[in-house]
Amino acid sequence: MKRINLYGLLISITTLLIISGCTEETLSNTPSPVITKPSNLSPLSYAGGDIQVLLPTDFCWLSGVYNAPESITIENVLWKKISGPSSYILENPNVLRTKLSKLEKGIYEFELTITDNKGLTGKDIVRVTVGEMSGNNDEIILKDMAWVCPMGCHLEIKNIYSRLPAGNVFRIYIKRDNSANWEEVIHESSQLPQDVQYTYTLYNGSLFIFTYSSLEEVDTPNIKIVY
Repeated sequence: MKRINLYGLLISITTLLIISGCTEETLSNTPSPVITKPSNLSPLSYAGGDIQVLLPTDFCWLSGVYNAPESITIENVLWKKISGPSSYILENPNVLRTKLSKLEKGIYEFELTITDNKGLTGKDIVRVTVGEMSGNNDEIILKDMAWVCPMGCHLEIKNIYSRLPAGNVFRIYIKRDNSANWEEVIHESSQLPQDVQYTYTLYNGSLFIFTYSSLEEVDTPNIKIVY
């Protein structure tokens, strides 16, 4: 199972901050800090970004991750449906990545529960929206978006669901400043082609677009959402 060692990272950062905040004099007079890893914290669970399934495709993949202290072992992984249409097949509910098929039009919610050897649990929910593109080709265009590049570059569109009719699926396109063409942005859970340039994910009501192409020049792309 995939682990993300957030506790170790936090401890390392804390230690660096303590040291960097001391002068030479205080370092000589201050005992070294003793940092104890927490052992009573629940594991952290992440069920992945929200997923869209465009019919006639009727399947997708649920992909979760977890984090727990190194001294803790994970005893159980469980996916379960908590809302949505009755039609679905969950291939293996006890692994982090599993295939979800036989989906029908509607909005599903699946909960990922991670249980450790102390009986503590971490839970998270992913939404799966299944539908067809309308024949109207309605669209929203957002102009002159700004890239954010702390570690890798992305665009963020907040409150994406409030911009669209409830339950609608949609496609996303991007047009860069130096191009006259709209390029489709692919969902991160899809089978990505080798030459993919842009992917997106949906999380906490926001849409994030990532690029694998060069951003050597200042660029303020337009985004088109077709539904």
